[in-house]
Amino acid sequence: MTLQAISKGFLFYKNVGLKFSLYIFPVIILFGFIASLGSSNSLADDISNLDIIFLLFNNFLISPLVTIIAILLANDLIDQKNRDVLVYYALSWQYILKVLVLSLISTIAIGLGLILFVVPGLIMAGLFLFINYFAVLENKSILESITLSWEKARSNLLQSILMASFFWMLTIFSLALLSTLVSNYENLDEVPQIVTIVSSSLAIYIQVCLISFPILIFFKNLTESNPK
Repeated sequence: MTLQAISKGFLFYKNVGLKFSLYIFPVIILFGFIASLGSSNSLADDISNLDIIFLLFNNFLISPLVTIIAILLANDLIDQKNRDVLVYYALSWQYILKVLVLSLISTIAIGLGLILFVVPGLIMAGLFLFINYFAVLENKSILESITLSWEKARSNLLQSILMASFFWMLTIFSLALLSTLVSNYENLDEVPQIVTIVSSSLAIYIQVCLISFPILIFFKNLTESNPK
C-alpha cells in the first residue's frame, strides 16, 4: 500500500504539479526570503534578536501556513475541484493555530523518540502521520486529530512507519543536497542572499510535495477503505 501511494502520488504530481506549484509559489518564496533574512547572522558567530524573530516567524507562522495551503490545494486538485487560488490562502488562517499546536506536539514527541535509539522516533512519526489531514480536511480538534491519527496509524502501523521513514529520508537527503549550494563558498558570510532564498524555498517545497501527494494519497486510501 505504501509503494502504491508513493507511485500514485508522484503520478498525480506529474499531472497537476505545475498548477500546484504556481498556486503555492508566493508562500514558498516568502518562506525562503524570510529564511534568508534570518540566516544572515546565524551563518556567522552571533545571532541577533532580529534573526531569532525571523526564525520564529517562519517556523510558527509561515511554515504551518504553507502546510495548510498545500493540503487544501492538493486535495482539491486530486478530487478535480476548481477554486480560486485566493480561497486557499483565505481558508488556511482558520486552521493555523491547530496545525501549529499539532506540529509542536508531534515534533517534541518524535524528537524524544529519536533520542531513544531512533526506532521509537520512527514509530511516533508513523502515529502522528495523519494529524494535519484530520485537522485540515475534516476540521477535527487538536485532541481528535491526534486520537484519530493514532487509531488510523495503529491499524496500519508498519505501512505508516514506512511512509514516515520515506518522508524523513527524502527530506534529509534533499537538505543535504541543497546544503552543497552553500558549502561551495569558503566564507559563509559571502553566500549570496539569492542562494539562501533558493535553497530554503526548494527545501520546504520538496517537503510540501511529499505531504501533498504521496502521504495525502496514503491518507485518502486508508480513510476511504476504512472509514470511521
